[in-house]
Amino acid sequence: MRSAPPGAYYLVLTHQHDLDLRISTAILKRGDFGYFGLIGSKTKRARFIHRFEQRGIEAEHIARMTCPIGVPGIDGKEPEIIAAAVVAQLLAVPSTAALSAPRVAPSDALTVRA
Repeated sequence: MRSAPPGAYYLVLTHQHDLDLRISTAILKRGDFGYFGLIGSKTKRARFIHRFEQRGIEAEHIARMTCPIGVPGIDGKEPEIIAAAVVAQLLAVPSTAALSAPRVAPSDALTVRA
C-alpha cells in the first residue's frame, strides 16, 4: 500500500476479519484513496467503525469507506454475483474521482500477505 499512488482504488476482500481490519486501517490512515470498499455486512461496518475510531482514524476518512460493497438491490452471496455488483458500483463512482485517480498498471498490483 505504501507504493500505491494517491487516488488509488482499494477493495478489501479477504476471508479474515483481522486481516481486513489491518489492511483497512492502513488505507484509512493514508486517507488519499479515490475509492475504498470493504466486503461485509452492516454489522461488520459498525464494528469496524468503532475500531477505527479507537485507533484515531479521522472521521472524514471513515465516512468515505464503502461497506457493504456492491450495488444495493443485487442479492446473492456467490462470488460472481458479488463481483458483478462491485464492478457496477465502481463504474458508478463519480467521474471526478475516476479522472483524478492515476492509472496503475497490472504489474504494479499490490500483494498483501497475512
